[in-house]
Amino acid sequence: MLRRHEVTRALVAVLVLGPVVAMARPKVVVVRSADLAPYAQVTAGFSAEVKADVSDVLLEEGADAAQKTLKKVAEQPPALVLAVGPAAAVNARRQFSDVPIVFAMVPYFQKYDLEGANTTGIALTSDLSLELTAARALLPRVKRIGVVVDPRYSKAFVDEATQLAQSRGLSLVPIEIDNLTKLDKALSGAKGRIDALAVVSDKTVANAAVVERLLAFARDEALPVIGLAPGQVKQGALFALAPAPLSIGLQAGRIANRIVVEKVDPGALAVAPPEGVELHVNLGVARRLGLPEGFAGDVLVFAARQGLAVKAVE
Repeated sequence: MLRRHEVTRALVAVLVLGPVVAMARPKVVVVRSADLAPYAQVTAGFSAEVKADVSDVLLEEGADAAQKTLKKVAEQPPALVLAVGPAAAVNARRQFSDVPIVFAMVPYFQKYDLEGANTTGIALTSDLSLELTAARALLPRVKRIGVVVDPRYSKAFVDEATQLAQSRGLSLVPIEIDNLTKLDKALSGAKGRIDALAVVSDKTVANAAVVERLLAFARDEALPVIGLAPGQVKQGALFALAPAPLSIGLQAGRIANRIVVEKVDPGALAVAPPEGVELHVNLGVARRLGLPEGFAGDVLVFAARQGLAVKAVE
């Protein structure tokens, strides 16, 4: 029970100081390129993690309509913009020069010139370390893995991945091109020199047409393909390690908290590798390649040891 003088002091404090006013939460805006389920999952994860009030904006199709939408957002500048998808990221970079931007779900982000003092984000691809580990565990006959790259943009990546491959008893074989017209000739020259193909993020070869050509070449040569995304597994890659959209959203929320709450300069934050990776596998492709009947079991054992969720298609 409070004593009389304690009650008196409390009443005086209320009268003098007035009611306690709650600190206003910062306001952030999620800009989505399209109304897609994975983008909605990113938004859900971000909203659950970020320490801010979140508004969700869907871009209309067309550059003019997108810029009109973002100009309206800029009338009351938010503390941060989460740009989900390529169109959102590119248009946000054009519209906001002073507002921090975090991008997510942007395949081959290097193609879009998103670098800037106010910009950081989350890549959809990693350094191949987990992919190479998976290849070693799931494909014991594979020793030489080919990657189509433009050395002007991917030399540092290839050098690092080569060392990672060697540490796992594998060889990385760069298939170098500087122009897409040279792709078929380069692939022909790789026949007999590789046991598998890995799709990597490269500024020159990062497009759907190249992926389709790689998958067609692999089918003709009966080579397993290590993809970048779940869609490529459905198209015919044997497996891919890709981040779950909800996990990407949670990770984006943690990055936003560093910027908005801890006041870290976004330009000082390197684009982050993805967290919450899932293993996607095409069992139909495994059968077509003549992999052992125990392949599916090997996938489950590998995923359990790595702490990965598995999603399989036929």
